[in-house]
Amino acid sequence: MMPTPGAFPFFLGSPVRILSSAFAVNMTLAGLKVVWGHRIHSVGMLADGYHSLLDSLSDLLCLLGSLAARRPPDADHPYGHSKYEPLTQAAVGLLLFFTGYEVLSHSYDQFQSRQHPISSWVSVMVMGISIGLQMILYTAEKKVARITGDAIVAADATHIRSDLLASGSVLVGLFLSSRGLPFADPVIGVLIAGLIGHAGYHLLKEGTQVLSDSSPLPPAEITELVRQTPGVVDCHNIRARGSKNRITMDLNVHVPRNMTVQSAHHIAHRIEARIREHYPAVVEVVVHIEPDQEDLHDPVVTH
Repeated sequence: MMPTPGAFPFFLGSPVRILSSAFAVNMTLAGLKVVWGHRIHSVGMLADGYHSLLDSLSDLLCLLGSLAARRPPDADHPYGHSKYEPLTQAAVGLLLFFTGYEVLSHSYDQFQSRQHPISSWVSVMVMGISIGLQMILYTAEKKVARITGDAIVAADATHIRSDLLASGSVLVGLFLSSRGLPFADPVIGVLIAGLIGHAGYHLLKEGTQVLSDSSPLPPAEITELVRQTPGVVDCHNIRARGSKNRITMDLNVHVPRNMTVQSAHHIAHRIEARIREHYPAVVEVVVHIEPDQEDLHDPVVTH
């Protein structure tokens, strides 16, 4: 069920609001961490700052994708604009790969220069603020994604989860460096790059699966469900496509060959209702009725 106006704080009201809030927060964190990371010569904090800067670009991309996906069907897009969601997911995944490469580059430079980060209470405070704000954003986006079923907000929440791990790793790197382990900071940078790359792979895979029309539902389960509908002899050619939150499908159903058109029409409606009841993410079902060629059933079927 969609949230009603006033049910949540302003930034929780819709996918557009939460993504706008994420953009503002990440821009602030990026400036804070890049400036202070340069000052204390911490490749971990600097990498995390550039990560936040690219997060801002990602949030802007998600925001534009969310607005585009919500446009109603038109003459050029009779099925709507929902595929902007997986397209945005894939784009965010590619952006994360680029971010991981940048972090690896900074880590290598740190190994070469042998500069040691200067750890202080200010550094801890900067990263503490970053982790606190990211935790609030992550919790808020997960809640909005759960209520609205928005795939783009869910993708951004996955992105923020990698940010939290990265920021926590920076804190650990600063602590270890202050305890006489100078290589801990660039090593943490490499670990961050791995986390970022993993998140990018997950989003890219999920987005490309939807764009390539990979089936989100198991055909065998649909077959069993449809066959349990009274009046159905058999079903085949089950096809489904879409995201986990928005699935369209069609299938061929065999009915007794002497069944009336009206009765067959009612069976098609029952099948659609059963499928949508068992799989709430299904938004459209097209049932193609066919007469059974080997009908051994009673030709008179009522509804």
